[in-house]
Amino acid sequence: MERENAAGDQAYMRIAEGIDRGFQTAPKADGDISKAFLAFLKIVYSPQEAELVQHLDMYIPKTVEDLATLAGKDAAVIKETLDPLTRRAALVGSKGKYRLPVVPSLLNLHMFYPDIKPDDLEAAKLYQQFFIKEKFYKYYATSEKGTPVLRAIPVEKAIHAETKTLDAEEAHAYIKGLGTEDLALVPCPCRTRTEKLDIRECKDKFPVAACIFIGRTAAHFQDIGLGKKVSKEQAIEYLDQMVDVGLIPTTDNYIDDPHMIMCLCCGCCCSNVRGRTLWDNPTAVLPSSFLPRASDDCIECGECVDRCILDALSLDDKAGRPIVDPEKCIGCGVCAIACPEEAMRLHRHERTPPFQTAMDLYGTVAKDNNRA
Repeated sequence: MERENAAGDQAYMRIAEGIDRGFQTAPKADGDISKAFLAFLKIVYSPQEAELVQHLDMYIPKTVEDLATLAGKDAAVIKETLDPLTRRAALVGSKGKYRLPVVPSLLNLHMFYPDIKPDDLEAAKLYQQFFIKEKFYKYYATSEKGTPVLRAIPVEKAIHAETKTLDAEEAHAYIKGLGTEDLALVPCPCRTRTEKLDIRECKDKFPVAACIFIGRTAAHFQDIGLGKKVSKEQAIEYLDQMVDVGLIPTTDNYIDDPHMIMCLCCGCCCSNVRGRTLWDNPTAVLPSSFLPRASDDCIECGECVDRCILDALSLDDKAGRPIVDPEKCIGCGVCAIACPEEAMRLHRHERTPPFQTAMDLYGTVAKDNNRA
């Protein structure tokens, strides 16, 4: 029995090592694979599943025949074991080929739906350990050197009318210009997790709400019953509703298609924005190339200050209007949306631009994490 347990533990370690070879790495504690993360993997994969999953890679799919050779198993047994994993996003599988899921999908497997199923709370508690206490958030939201994987993207009505914008800089034009019609609303895993744990700080302020999944990610989540298909017009309408209540829109930190996600973030639950609001990860979320500025029409009502999740605005009695801390502000425009006088608007303020392609971003993150 001890020998069987050792072999099983070795399979989970090999899965973790496979994940660690990815550009975002695997959660660690004191330089070693996190014990909490290994326990999390045991929730995700049964011993029988882990025996096969240990042979998979994150980027290079393996065929059933490849796995039959590596695991010494019959092809029919392999499909029977692995196909259910693809249907719950614990693996990526297509046309008889399989690979490990990307880190965001894997870590949030139990949080893409509102009901509490067996193991959800245990998975959430283990996540709290390796993600927060052991600080994996550093590698999730940024690279080891601070390269952010998401960027802020404000909506049009927050931007001053005379300020020129590019399609990639403004959320409505960004959605309209996507090279896909596959869009899906999927429950936000960050707020779902804190909701299930009954520790959500923004419970009385924001809804759990949804993320807008894009392209192949959206299509996959629709296929497995975890996403609600929407049109581009419906996605824009939903985005506006969520920004109106104060959530921050963020998206992939690159310009060109294909894109994967647009998040709608709070400051207390979001795995990325919390780097700036609660944790020691000040470059989490790339700021947009805008800063808010109040005109002479400002009546100093303080609405914009109250809405700023990042504590980047303060009323200045001498100036007679709010002033912005450019180090804290990410140019999301949430402050400007509810200004009763339309005095607060975003103006261009050139900052670090997003990457051009996904390959540029993830190649940089991989190099930063010594995975290139």
